[in-house]
Amino acid sequence: MQSTITLSPAPTVKRSALYGTLPARFVSFLVDTTLLVFIYTLVVYGFSSAPQHVYSWESVLAGKIDVSELLLAAKEVFLNPFFPILHWAYYTFLESSQRQATIGKYTLGMRVTDLRGKPIGFAQANLRYFTKILSLLPFGLGFVLMVNSRRHQMMHDYLARTLVVNE
Repeated sequence: MQSTITLSPAPTVKRSALYGTLPARFVSFLVDTTLLVFIYTLVVYGFSSAPQHVYSWESVLAGKIDVSELLLAAKEVFLNPFFPILHWAYYTFLESSQRQATIGKYTLGMRVTDLRGKPIGFAQANLRYFTKILSLLPFGLGFVLMVNSRRHQMMHDYLARTLVVNE
């Protein structure tokens, strides 16, 4: 008597990546940037001393805006120290918080950790934030480095010794 054994393939379970991927991190960046620009816009428009018609599309299209008014509005928007401070505080405080993520990262199920998976502190979050400038140079190659990185680390992640992981 001969018994036959039939083998069936094991069910495959799709497992999510352990580390944050480039597309997921880019989408989280877009979410965070949209939020920051919205907050910044509310503050700038709320405290602006430029005439209110400068910010109207109707005035722009009709050509009713004087060059001096436009320069005043541009100066208030681009020479305002509020946006860099808001940007720094948003990323540094949220990534070093108990949640370990900005709103964009949290929305996509990612968080920032140190190399052992522990939460990062305020100093490490600061280092991570300011080394992002180096990731932009030259031509944003520091961000592209993650494509060949085993743990999907960008240059600022290497320098700050951090990881972006999926939950």
